[in-house]
Amino acid sequence: MASRTITEVRRATSRPRAEGAGRLTTGIQRHDSLGDLEQKTLSPRERADRVAKEVALVARLSVKLWSHLGLGWRWNVAAWQLILYATFLMPGMIQVVFYYFFSRSVTRSIIYGREPRNRLDLYKPSSREHGRPWPVVVFVTGGAWTIGYKAWGALLGKRLSEHGILVACLDYRNFPQGNAVDMMEDVCTGVDWVLRHIDRHGGDPENVYLCGQSAGGHLLALALLAQAEHKATGHCSLLRGQTWDPTRARGFIGVSGAYSLDVLKEHLHRRGLYRSLFESIMSLDGKPALVELSPTYCARKLGLKMCGMLPEILLLHGKNDKSVPYFSSCSFSEALNSGGVKCECRLYEGKSHTDPLVDDPLKGGRDSLMEAIVEMVLKRKVRKWQTPMIPGCLASAAAAVCPF
Repeated sequence: MASRTITEVRRATSRPRAEGAGRLTTGIQRHDSLGDLEQKTLSPRERADRVAKEVALVARLSVKLWSHLGLGWRWNVAAWQLILYATFLMPGMIQVVFYYFFSRSVTRSIIYGREPRNRLDLYKPSSREHGRPWPVVVFVTGGAWTIGYKAWGALLGKRLSEHGILVACLDYRNFPQGNAVDMMEDVCTGVDWVLRHIDRHGGDPENVYLCGQSAGGHLLALALLAQAEHKATGHCSLLRGQTWDPTRARGFIGVSGAYSLDVLKEHLHRRGLYRSLFESIMSLDGKPALVELSPTYCARKLGLKMCGMLPEILLLHGKNDKSVPYFSSCSFSEALNSGGVKCECRLYEGKSHTDPLVDDPLKGGRDSLMEAIVEMVLKRKVRKWQTPMIPGCLASAAAAVCPF
């Protein structure tokens, strides 16, 4: 870890609005209704200006994040592994990038809130069955709370939209632009936007499912439990964003999620997400709050108050996950079931942290994550053999160097 102290790292999280809010809203008219924000039509020059400002903001925050991480050997090794991993997967990822930027099915960067990076992408099916609105999946990507980005969900959005499901991928502030409470605030605001406005885009607001992967699974699970606590008791100290009825969600799918932060702290420290940095991300009112921000702890605290407050829950985890061990999902599942919540935990032999979201769809064959989501949303099993997007030798090489 670099010589930065915990105090210095926390100081970076105390100014998220000052650093990003003004820049990202330049040229965008303010409205009382967030639903009206997306209606402003931008000229090509305005679009280019917005993209340039967002790229500059991300670049500046990346430099700041790197200064917090330092040049420890773990990060250097992981960086080279990641470069090799991305290189082997490049032929498939180029296809995904082309789809993301040029497909008419993708609507990018709809504004859902007033904070920096409050944007979402929509992946729309090509047709509508009997004129009915599409079922909706709200997806929150991972990224170790530091490098998450909405476009990471492009491959999943593409696959699910092919089955008649409308997908909304949320972006949210990352550290050091904000801490975990800020991120959860963004997630709550994004879900609220979907529930109130998705009908304008052909989605069914009464048929919405929530899905999060890794850090996104943590944030979405925490948001869902915070909304349940607010509904059950009328108060939740973690809630600082929009409130919505958690029973309006038809289901929650958590993929490789980090649910027991206090237990994971030492494991993540050994993996390179250093203890002091992790405590700064998981802070509440300036103090480390790993227990209070753990969904497993929140579920145990609520106990039987959760009964009837939460939708059905499905947790998916690979047994070869090096980033977040699968016991995280097992413990969370036990806490939910003990509180009367219907929860199933599926463990996959030989699967890594990224297999369900990236590797499986690219190498072809069975896509376990897509099948699980379709089964929950459409209430029918899907066993579709996917066409490979990369040669098998590249898929094997990527798996061998995968840092996750």
